[in-house]
Parts: sequence; structure tokens; C-alpha cells
Amino acid sequence: MCRKVVFKGQCTECNNTFTWDELSQELSCLEAKNNGVFGMCKEGVHVDEKPHDQECDPCLAEMAADEGYDGGTDEVEPFEFGGAWYGGKKEAADREQEKHKDKKQRTT
Repeated sequence: MCRKVVFKGQCTECNNTFTWDELSQELSCLEAKNNGVFGMCKEGVHVDEKPHDQECDPCLAEMAADEGYDGGTDEVEPFEFGGAWYGGKKEAADREQEKHKDKKQRTT
């Protein structure tokens, strides 16, 4: 007889009953293995249900979308790295130009 282990329970958020297919296991008996198809044996399939409570996929996606956002950074300008450990873009550009002022450009 083949055996199928199914994890079935409730979502901890919405309390709907779900079967978690990605956790399910199909254990083929020798006769089914020889036939090449799960459950293709005289005795059929015995389904073993295991209790399993966790968030369903829609609730988990909704929780992940809300995670870490407090709504307080909307008016803050994004940080821009100026190429140096101090100063802004203009200061970094001025330092870069000053560093290369004595070099001549090659023309080919």
C-alpha cells in the first residue's frame, strides 16, 4: 500500500483551513514503484493527515508587504554618495579636479 502524508491545518491569521501541498510526501510501495506510478497498487493509497498550523500564502504575502515600514521616511531625501567620506557631490568633484589638474590629456 502506498502512503501519502498530508499536512492540513488552519492559517494562524485568517483561520481558514488549508492543505500545505509543498510539505506533502508520497511514499510509494514496492508494487507502485514497479508499475512506475504512485498509488497504482492493489491496496491503493493510505492518507495520513498531520496537523499543521501556519500562515497561508496570501496572509504571509500581506504580512511581508507590511514588514519594516513605519511611514516616516517619505519626506527624507535619499542619501547620495559623493565619492569621498566627507562632503557632497560638488566637493568630491572639486577634489577630483584638483587632484588631476597637472595631468595632460592625450590626443591620438
